[in-house]
Amino acid sequence: MTNHPKQFAGFITIATFGKLLLNITRRLVYPFAPEFARGLNVDLSAITSVIAVNQATSVLGAVGASFADRYGYRILMLLSLGMLTIGTFAVGLIPTYSMLVICLFLAGLAKSIFDPSLQAFIGNFVPFEKRGKIIGITELAWAGSTLVGIPVTGMVIERFSWQTPFFIISGFCLVCFFVTLKIMPKDRKNFQPSETRTPILSNWKTVIKDRKVIGILSFVFFMSLANDNLFVIYGAWLESSYHLTLTAIGFGTVFIGLSEILGEGCTVFFSDRIGLKKSVFIGVSLCSGAYFLLPLLDIGLAYVLAGLFLVFFTFEFTIVTSMSLSTELVPELRASTMSAFFATAGIGRVVGAFLGGIIWSKFGLLPVCLISGGCTLAALFSIFMGFLNQKS
Repeated sequence: MTNHPKQFAGFITIATFGKLLLNITRRLVYPFAPEFARGLNVDLSAITSVIAVNQATSVLGAVGASFADRYGYRILMLLSLGMLTIGTFAVGLIPTYSMLVICLFLAGLAKSIFDPSLQAFIGNFVPFEKRGKIIGITELAWAGSTLVGIPVTGMVIERFSWQTPFFIISGFCLVCFFVTLKIMPKDRKNFQPSETRTPILSNWKTVIKDRKVIGILSFVFFMSLANDNLFVIYGAWLESSYHLTLTAIGFGTVFIGLSEILGEGCTVFFSDRIGLKKSVFIGVSLCSGAYFLLPLLDIGLAYVLAGLFLVFFTFEFTIVTSMSLSTELVPELRASTMSAFFATAGIGRVVGAFLGGIIWSKFGLLPVCLISGGCTLAALFSIFMGFLNQKS
């Protein structure tokens, strides 16, 4: 891995904490949208539309993160932390709707650059047979945002104001920036640009020529579409069908966080042993079945929560394992490959967020679940065709 394992372990710890801050900022708009709407004096629809803006930054993040293959992963990760620090501090200081949009735009862009840069960095330092474990550890930050970050954010908002969490995130992010600057190992490659170096646009042309990359990008598009198609309406479903309060729905994110951390834990402990490709095939098959099962469980709150647990567990295990698999598809252009992965996932989430709200309001739960299950089957077909007769 590295000649300084303690330094590397410390870096992975602080990088995971940085990812946690990025994830909290990006996800807190989901459960607390009504509070933001009241605080800013705008309609709820104005807040929920920010979700699409936030997800759409994945496309811009792909362009930004591709610079990591030329200039280094370290500088891009520090830039991401700097953007989050500025954005969260600004909206805390100037609590307006336009500033919230800017903050979440910067947070989304920062995450879209930070994640592929970190994973490409790990790809450079960690042997392939151990990569699932290390990337799985960093992805615990995703579950941590719902397991700890969102409930704590809710308590802070209730006790103080909706702006206060942004000040706290900004402070922690600033600390994270300087610690990363101090302890992050230097990139192994020489990233200094030269006249003979391949232009960034050519990186993309090289990446998309690989059939496995096309397969994994189609896979992550359909997986992400399916997940956000359900995620944007699950709160409304619980509220309308089981009369849960917004506070109870907020604490329901803890349950989702538990399922996600279990999925990430399975990636850490089992994906390398089973094999990354085989793990993805198993996970996506189970995830599709979980979506189709969900309407049948709509007979009681306990059954519904169990169904949601299964959906988010299988999704998280599959998507995190697929990240590890993707780092080795085009080793010389890891950051470009991973930024394409996250860009495609972001596009899928934008489509899913818009689609889920429309389908739910007009047709109800069953079509939402059928579309999510069908899209997950499309993801299975995509990765099957991408890796058919291919060595990985």
